[in-house]
Amino acid sequence: VLFRSPSSTAQYAVEEGHPAVIGWPEKYSKGGGSIDDGTTGPEILSTEFQIQNASSSQLQQLDVENWPTWTTSDKPKWGVGNQVVDKEMPYGELSYVLSGKLEIIPQSTGVPEIVNVGDFVTFPKGFVASWKVLEELT
Repeated sequence: VLFRSPSSTAQYAVEEGHPAVIGWPEKYSKGGGSIDDGTTGPEILSTEFQIQNASSSQLQQLDVENWPTWTTSDKPKWGVGNQVVDKEMPYGELSYVLSGKLEIIPQSTGVPEIVNVGDFVTFPKGFVASWKVLEELT
């Protein structure tokens, strides 16, 4: 899984402490993301939770090949079959799935959504959902 998360200030990234937000270059901060003022943060594809298949032009335009990579392989909490209930996103995030499969059940709808290889997923700040890894993610 590749992540694109807020980075407009180093202080914000350090306070959040998540590896997906530390050290992001300024070129990824184009506004509309998740920092409280609404003017800074990542370029996002939607202001709502959204899963969409990525096009080659989007991959190139968003410079996805240079995003940091995250995997579930070394994280027992995110092992295949484990469910994380009511996880709240402390910041907005745009992810791209390289491999694996994930079930996300938004608290707002209770309807399971499946994330597959080649999908972009927009997670708005404050989004709450239950997550279940169906296949190891990268």
